[in-house]
Amino acid sequence: MPYARAPLYMLVVIGVTLLGFWPSYFGVLGTAPWPFHAHGVAAGLWILMVTAQGVTARWRWFGLHHAIGRASLLLFPFLIAGLFAIIDFTSKSYVAGNDPVRALYGGAFLIGLMIAVGAYLVLFHGALRHRRKVWLHAGYMLATPLILWESPFSRVLNGVVPALGIAGPQDFPHILSAILWADLSALLFCLAVRWRVGPRARPFAVAAGFILAQMAAMAFLGNAPPVLALLTLLGGMPSAAVIAVGFAIGAATSWLGWQAGKTGARPGARVAKLA
Repeated sequence: MPYARAPLYMLVVIGVTLLGFWPSYFGVLGTAPWPFHAHGVAAGLWILMVTAQGVTARWRWFGLHHAIGRASLLLFPFLIAGLFAIIDFTSKSYVAGNDPVRALYGGAFLIGLMIAVGAYLVLFHGALRHRRKVWLHAGYMLATPLILWESPFSRVLNGVVPALGIAGPQDFPHILSAILWADLSALLFCLAVRWRVGPRARPFAVAAGFILAQMAAMAFLGNAPPVLALLTLLGGMPSAAVIAVGFAIGAATSWLGWQAGKTGARPGARVAKLA
């Protein structure tokens, strides 16, 4: 099984997610907006699913591994719908002008989320298409949590790095700075895996490309007129329609990826250990 230490890395992802989102979500579940629940539940289940896949493959529980893999086909549309719920929340808050952070960074958040959606679609389709090639399949699945690593880790940075702390509106620029630093850490991790493992770690190079694009777009295109126009357009659309589009895109990706992976032989593989 490739990436024998993957479950340990997933435990780090889980820990950072709990720590980063505790103040704004886990610690205030009763008052959190419903889009946060839609995204939080689906993304949380996805992280647990990827962790379980690593554990079941590591211990050669292949029957359970395959069952969880098939369940991911059903979970993925909800994952994408949850991201579209956050897109909808961002656009509605921007148009309403009731959220100073999204008034400042609504465009950057929108373009970052859209790139994240594209990354999830490509990575999960790749995992399904190459599910008979263990290195590619494992790599594509393990790369998915890195796409939104910046979201919880940037909040951790805001909380523990004095230079990125937020004491008031004057510190709101630290939000984007922390996101970019968090993205940089994910980018470096992807490149380190690609360098250590070699060509078989191609999925991490793909993820690195998306993360780099996300960094550049959020840093330089957040206030671009087309981005703000799209943000305003989405803000005027019914929430149900926006989220339904996300669900349909996710469902189509599950189906197309499953169909694409129906042919091919299952090759053998050696175990790679990440440093």
